[in-house]
Amino acid sequence: MQNEEIQLSLEQAEAFFDMFKKGTARLKENDKALTQRYLDNMTIFAEVMPHIFESFQDYQPQKRHVYVEENGDLNLYREDVGVPLFSTEPTLQAAHKVSLAFKAPNKTFLNLERTDKHPSRHVYYSNKILDQVNLQAEGLALQETWPEFSGSLILFGVEFGYQLELILAERDIKHLYLYECDLDFFYYSLFAIEWQPILEKFNRDGRTIHFFLGVNHEEFTEKYLRQLEENGYFMAPETMLHVSYTSPENNLAIESFKKQYARQVMGWGFFDDALIGIAQGLKSLSHTKLAYFPGHNALPKWAVNTPVFILGNGPSLDQGIELVKEVREQVLLICCGSTINTLKKLGVTPDIHVDIERLKQTVDKFQFLDQDYLDKIWGLSVNVMHPGLFDCFKRSGMAMKPGEAITSLMLNQIRVSGDNAEYVQLNYCNPVVANLALAYVHLFGFNNVYYLGVDNGFKDKGSHHSVHSGYYKEGKETGFQTFQEAALVQREGNFGGTVFATGIMDTSRVQLESLTRQLNQRRNFQSFNLSDGAKIEGVTPLKMDDVLMMDPKVDHSRLIDLLEATFFTDAPASLLDRSADSLISVDDFRKISQILQQGWDEKITTREQVCDLLWSHHRQIYFLKGSIHRHIFDLLIGSFTYSAFLIVQFIFKYQDEAETVKRARHLFMPWCEFLDEMPSMLQQASEYVDQGNDHLITHYNG
Repeated sequence: MQNEEIQLSLEQAEAFFDMFKKGTARLKENDKALTQRYLDNMTIFAEVMPHIFESFQDYQPQKRHVYVEENGDLNLYREDVGVPLFSTEPTLQAAHKVSLAFKAPNKTFLNLERTDKHPSRHVYYSNKILDQVNLQAEGLALQETWPEFSGSLILFGVEFGYQLELILAERDIKHLYLYECDLDFFYYSLFAIEWQPILEKFNRDGRTIHFFLGVNHEEFTEKYLRQLEENGYFMAPETMLHVSYTSPENNLAIESFKKQYARQVMGWGFFDDALIGIAQGLKSLSHTKLAYFPGHNALPKWAVNTPVFILGNGPSLDQGIELVKEVREQVLLICCGSTINTLKKLGVTPDIHVDIERLKQTVDKFQFLDQDYLDKIWGLSVNVMHPGLFDCFKRSGMAMKPGEAITSLMLNQIRVSGDNAEYVQLNYCNPVVANLALAYVHLFGFNNVYYLGVDNGFKDKGSHHSVHSGYYKEGKETGFQTFQEAALVQREGNFGGTVFATGIMDTSRVQLESLTRQLNQRRNFQSFNLSDGAKIEGVTPLKMDDVLMMDPKVDHSRLIDLLEATFFTDAPASLLDRSADSLISVDDFRKISQILQQGWDEKITTREQVCDLLWSHHRQIYFLKGSIHRHIFDLLIGSFTYSAFLIVQFIFKYQDEAETVKRARHLFMPWCEFLDEMPSMLQQASEYVDQGNDHLITHYNG
């Protein structure tokens, strides 16, 4: 039997060698035509995308066993896997894959649901749109196949471009994202397909094409997200996904895309939230200090090498509280949000407390704590925080939160007054307090970080926080918050197993990973996850029994004094006692809001026209980002994204394009009503300090 297998293998090798010999002969016969196609393609790239032209002008491929099939298609023998890249008929093979995709496409998904009993006008109008979604959907059949027009397509693997050509021959795409990690494959596409019609199609207003060539999966995700912001997040949950071929690199890119998906579809913000941030930020300035960059490596070695414990309120805190007490004198303790009440019950006083949620409910939890306890702690937050927080601490500080209208207003006013100091915007500080804690660690330059109770999920729905936290009383939930009915995702555990997470917990983990990638580039940085929660990529899992703390005792008072003196200053005088409405430019805002209500008339009959209209409105808002009206961009972009997404989702959900688009206008009208109301809200901007409710006081066991 073994001899028969050897004989068969030899026969197959001889057959392939004969085929390859004929294929290389055909390659020589077609050399002139292939070379001319390459030159034509390079010419159009030189005109439209010179950076790609320059990258491939003198390119030498590593995979050189290229040949021509009998039907004239280019193919490649891959030595790394021992088989050709394509079958003997590459375009036919590509056509089969594309045909299957057209019948049963893969696409991204997001389901936005009603939020009841919420005071914001954003939610009120979003609910009105959702009401119209339900009303207008009556009698419409679902769209199951790939529609003739799509807002976005991500192609995982360009290979020689055969599938791309076939897709674009039969489907129209507004935003095209092309990922190809193997530069050899893309290089051979310059001989295999005609790039000119593709580039010309996307080199016009309202169409974009983005190449991600030779980048690893992490780079792809980061670069894609930057392009997505420019093209509009409202398209993210309605994006077609097509995998041209499987490979370890492609699989990693797809997995990275899935893991980072939360960054595309969460944290958009909304109008009322931005207004609250403006009112509260301006009122808080006289009660606290403002973070700024000192301009050099500010802290001495002993300070940056101090171990830092970031303490969350997850179930793992209970398992590690004795360790915290044991090493307390050797570490700096940063306490996250509601963890402060838990630590007080357990007899631990943190050095720093951080909070980021802007609502008054955040401040209410301090009513359960005595002032002597709070006076020993340094309170840190951001410039959207409720002003009551800064009144709770003897000393406090805040940094600017990126992407907020208050930040844009503050920076613009600071520059107008001639102040050139570099004030801090804390990147990756969202969406929850653990993210803010790590952002401050990044600012201060600490090199040794330990996470405890930062679980980013839970293994049991009934045990989602520390049993000593305000979420429980006598071992039972207090009614403050429950996750029994929550929509959860499953993630890999830090020490194995599965962890369940809400969307915001998952987004927090993703954001921790993004900042950790930057921190890991520091020469001496290291971080350890002691929590029996979700795994944080880039952070070393470490069992609590294996923690060996050899560091000397920390002079906590001296360290906090040093941090405050180095990184914080009094708020600029130009910002003090300024009313919100005096800084906002209400008249300019009104002009923009009126433009955004225009354009949807009886001439809008196709999905493409709807997407083009929303794209033009997005550009009207996006261009403000680089102007003195950046705050108007920050005010509008979140609520626009939500509303535009609901419209886009609706028009692609049903088969009958003409009827669906006709009905979709009813979704656009509530958004116009909101735009009409916004200027009057801005005129009262100073009054938008959150008044809160009694939910926490009633249900939280603080």
